[in-house]
Amino acid sequence: MIQLKDDRQRRRFKASRYWSSNVWGATVAGIGGGLVLSIVAGILLVDSEGSSGTKVGAALILTIVATFLAMFPGNMIATVPVAVELDEDRELCLIAPLKRLYIPLKEVREVRDSTAWQIFQQGSVVKLNKRHGLMKSFVIHWAFGTEGKQLVRAIQEGISRRE
Repeated sequence: MIQLKDDRQRRRFKASRYWSSNVWGATVAGIGGGLVLSIVAGILLVDSEGSSGTKVGAALILTIVATFLAMFPGNMIATVPVAVELDEDRELCLIAPLKRLYIPLKEVREVRDSTAWQIFQQGSVVKLNKRHGLMKSFVIHWAFGTEGKQLVRAIQEGISRRE
């Protein structure tokens, strides 16, 4: 627990090393892939003799820019956090690669298991009352580890105390 200045306590729930390395690896791979595609798009824009190569290069650049905007300013990278801090039932701080996102606990609508198809079960989905950028919910994945179940319970307790 982290002691804050005004005697509030912040509990930190960290993901397992497996999940953290998975999320960080995907982030690094995505950034690297975006750089490679940027180079390919630049080559297509500069060296294409026909209009089809130029169109493909422009489409690649638009896709890369849209993806970057969705992931960072749009907060989509925070949909799979590597750690979550719960500030005495007042707010959540989602810690994702290269991003911290603060969400008041009063904006959390519900927490439930994702059971669409058992094969693809992600874990627990936390749905929000309003969007934070493009993010309307986030996932506490089953690979988050033992602290993931404790986090789900703590969020559910915070919701029930609020009501």
